[in-house]
Amino acid sequence: MRKNSETSPSGRVRAGLGLGVVAAVAMALGSISAPQAVAGDGNYERSSAARVSGYMKPCFGMLLDAQLRTCGPRHYKGGSRYGYHGRGQADATVDCDRANPRYVEEVVGRIRSGGVLYLKAKNRSCVASLDIKKSITIVGQGYGPQQIPVLVAPPGESAIRISSGADHVILKDMYISAPRSGGMPGVEGSNTELTLQNTQVRYQGDDAAVHLSGGRLNLTENSHIIAKTRSVALAVNNASLFAENSQIATTAGGIYAVLDGDSQMQGVSIQQLADWHGFERGEGATGIEIRLDSGGSILTMNDLKVLYFSQGVSIEGAGEALLSHTLIARSDHGIVLGLNRARVIENTIIANEIGIDVQDGEAFVGRNQIANIRTAGILASATGEIRAVDNQIDPNGEGCPTLKWGSVDPSQRVCTPWYRGSEFDVPGDANDQYMFDEFWPRMTVASADGAATTAPGGPVPYNDLKSKP
Repeated sequence: MRKNSETSPSGRVRAGLGLGVVAAVAMALGSISAPQAVAGDGNYERSSAARVSGYMKPCFGMLLDAQLRTCGPRHYKGGSRYGYHGRGQADATVDCDRANPRYVEEVVGRIRSGGVLYLKAKNRSCVASLDIKKSITIVGQGYGPQQIPVLVAPPGESAIRISSGADHVILKDMYISAPRSGGMPGVEGSNTELTLQNTQVRYQGDDAAVHLSGGRLNLTENSHIIAKTRSVALAVNNASLFAENSQIATTAGGIYAVLDGDSQMQGVSIQQLADWHGFERGEGATGIEIRLDSGGSILTMNDLKVLYFSQGVSIEGAGEALLSHTLIARSDHGIVLGLNRARVIENTIIANEIGIDVQDGEAFVGRNQIANIRTAGILASATGEIRAVDNQIDPNGEGCPTLKWGSVDPSQRVCTPWYRGSEFDVPGDANDQYMFDEFWPRMTVASADGAATTAPGGPVPYNDLKSKP
């Protein structure tokens, strides 16, 4: 008869040794690996093995104790994440002083749609070309003499490119520099709503500083576009435009826009800089050149300043426009109209040749002050119709009662003054213009509550430069 191992003396000895070894191992693990138990932990206090497993496997430990409620790896600052303060794909902050190269592009690619990216720069800018494919808000630190750009475009590239997948992109308190963009725009977008809010874009290249094709552009809250370009500072194609309380300074053209739908401009200043004054490159520029594509479109422009351009404002197309309470100065042709219906009300126009030129459509012209003109104060071509009332016209010179200006009969003109100057006019109108390198807007700093404050300061007039040693 076979002996039972469990009842035999040798079996009991082997079983006792096995249990002793297991108990010794458990006690060793309990004394070495498990932390000291805390009174009141209940069942978990009496389960040293479970505590060890909980610390070794966080996903298991979170089921046993509230202090172990973590599951998966933790992310710490360091390595490629140095300078980054965020939580995975949610809102994030990048410190350009410490972030590694191309890291800000990686954050833009990972951040959630609708997230907020904060950029900080004290001693070093983020040199990057951001490819934005989702809705995002990027917040900087304002701009001014003590603030360096938070974002600088690499040579030959745009600072920001926005694809049609991004429905809304907001650039707030940003100082963006594109010093060597060549044929690329500084900020470029397609079929999106782009908002520049208290943002400065400083651009040098052959394209537009800001270029939007399709969608809507909002230029608000003391934003500045400063461009040294052979093209225009702002280009808008097949989109709507909303601009208020902002400034554009350019060496060539100011705004070129083909607008779709209603658009509005309020309190915007546009001026041509003096860098190419007297050069062929700077001649013939237009401050605001707009075409309305839709017959139902309405363009409203109020309280603008358009300075130093050969042609101040040009509007044509199929819609209607209102231009009111605007100063247009130092132009050859102040306002040129060629759209269905326009109202030009209570403006001040200082032009060398023609104040208001209605080339096509119907224009209601009232209570305007027109000065310094040599050819015509208000002029209508064969296809243009004028309804004028209470306009004050101050010509340059004695006028010209016998002048025949092309094929237009003098009786069709409200005013036909004429002044014959010298054969060669030495450029001297740049005394009170600014140079590109000297045009710096007043400093704006973003406060803790998000509001922008303005400190004393401003650009230096060109004539002041000549008095410097």
